[in-house]
Amino acid sequence: MVDDKLEEISVRNERSLQQQLAWAIEASVGQFKLILARCNYASSGSRLTQRLREICQVKIRVLVLKESERTLYTAIREEFRDDVQALMILGLESVRNLDQMLITANQVREEFRKNFPFPVVLWIDDEVHKKLMQFAPDLESWTTTKHFAIPPNELIEFLQETAEQLLTGRFNLTLERCWEIKLAWQDLQNAGQVLEAEAKARIQYLLGLTEYIDNRLDNALEYYQESLTFWQQLNNFV
Repeated sequence: MVDDKLEEISVRNERSLQQQLAWAIEASVGQFKLILARCNYASSGSRLTQRLREICQVKIRVLVLKESERTLYTAIREEFRDDVQALMILGLESVRNLDQMLITANQVREEFRKNFPFPVVLWIDDEVHKKLMQFAPDLESWTTTKHFAIPPNELIEFLQETAEQLLTGRFNLTLERCWEIKLAWQDLQNAGQVLEAEAKARIQYLLGLTEYIDNRLDNALEYYQESLTFWQQLNNFV
């Protein structure tokens, strides 16, 4: 049953890439079209963007936004002036003043249509999409949206790898990664995924840390205690 679910999600994502997203890009060459590709996890998004560039018949240029970027229109204009068939934009979630960037983009939305005769794919997560609807509703109304789900096994792998990196001091926890961790845990619970005890204990430690960073100390203590209980029982058994 689990393997069938994983296969179903993988097939659905590949179909979305090939039959929907790649096709939409190819069909829109020579005209402005704004496409939203929604994926909540950076590592999976990176793999999907690479796959899209492999299968699409159109050459896709890539713009990675800087944290200090102020306007979306100017960022595109300065980086790409000529010879663009399609453009893919990454990093919106990292822009420090994203609210103002979206407000400005909404105000100059007609300039996008006039000056960018090519399809533009914005890779965003759910939080950025909420902001887009709030601060740039007119621009958002022009968009076509493709959503990419992540299989439970990839979510578990992501959480375990993150926990391991933290425990070995090879990783600093950012607010963006905290949000991904909580969302991954929520998605696993919604999917009814059953975890091995050791994997769950590692993830509970990770969740405790994210709650501590968010100053939810009672929740953090509860996760830490659940994780500690497992390790104490394991040591007693050994």
